[in-house]
Amino acid sequence: MNKNHSSRIKLVCFDLNKTLIEENTWFELNKAMGVTEEEDEFLYKIWEEGFITYSEWQDILTRMYRKRGNPTRSNILKIVSNYTYKKGAKEIIKYLQSKNYEIALISAAMDMLIEKCTKELNIKYFAANNRFIFDDKNVLTKMECSSNEASQKLENLEAICRKIGISITECACVGDGDNDKELFKTTKHGVTFKGSKLEPIAWETINNLYDLRLIF
Repeated sequence: MNKNHSSRIKLVCFDLNKTLIEENTWFELNKAMGVTEEEDEFLYKIWEEGFITYSEWQDILTRMYRKRGNPTRSNILKIVSNYTYKKGAKEIIKYLQSKNYEIALISAAMDMLIEKCTKELNIKYFAANNRFIFDDKNVLTKMECSSNEASQKLENLEAICRKIGISITECACVGDGDNDKELFKTTKHGVTFKGSKLEPIAWETINNLYDLRLIF
């Protein structure tokens, strides 16, 4: 790790699930809404193999939520709010802000969760790949989502860069999932945890979030 390598970086973009927080909030929400682990794994498998689109996957989940769970706005927010920040998450955000880096949060998590976390962490720029739509009784009716999570995250970061007036190569991205691959490849400044599947294409690897102070 070498701070000199980060001299051109102006924005640090974070993923949320398993990066800034410990939990996978989708898994927790599915479980609370009556989706079994076996069903969850099956839906992931048939999506990964191309039998259904991501939008179709989310539509199936929405129907399951409505049939088995209590998918009101307040109940969903209560479920997904049961998260724990990773050790060092709050401190490293404050540290980077003190060094005048712009901070962004771009995630495939649900919009209401991302909005809550950005307020708690005082993050100005954020984008969610999934938007929950509720009816006039505040019951979930649809999950609006992109057909390609990785491409959508890249488009979201490009939009933030245009707003700030910086190049995407002036961004570093901290994440650990498949949907972060395009961010890593395009920015050429991907940061992931040691042992992550993204380690082969990462610019830097860290043991924990505190290690970001060795880079920035």
